[in-house]
Amino acid sequence: MARLKCKTPKNADLLALAAIVLYTTTAFAQSTKDACGPAAVIPLTGEEPPAKIVVDPPLAEPLASRGVAIIQYCAQNLHVVPVFGPNALSVSPRVGHIHVRLDDAPWVWADASGQPIILMGLTPGPHKVLVELENANHQPLDKSLVTFVVPEKSAVKKPAK
Repeated sequence: MARLKCKTPKNADLLALAAIVLYTTTAFAQSTKDACGPAAVIPLTGEEPPAKIVVDPPLAEPLASRGVAIIQYCAQNLHVVPVFGPNALSVSPRVGHIHVRLDDAPWVWADASGQPIILMGLTPGPHKVLVELENANHQPLDKSLVTFVVPEKSAVKKPAK
């Protein structure tokens, strides 16, 4: 019976080592549980940590090229769902939604989708967006303020008549 020998190039060992290092660093990276809390499908036992909101600045490319502010956020220790009212306050894990206020407007809008906030048609110049994390009975739990500038060149030009 013939014996087969497998010869690998010296670079293959280096490539294998690089793959192992990449896998290991990915495995130790922050998990979604660390960033946004436990899965919202199993009731929690004991005291829940405070709910927090983490809000990123608008994505750079859509803001610079089209003047569109796409703002991503993550609720920690709260599941963003369209459930409202006093009875929902006892749900575990905690549920709620966000309130969004643009440029100190006297009004806010509520959102329970958990999707990014998308603002279009803003005038060029500075803007601020207040994102408030609310419980199911519209009581504030946490907030974050994001400021940004819509560049002049990204303003939508009206067609010539």
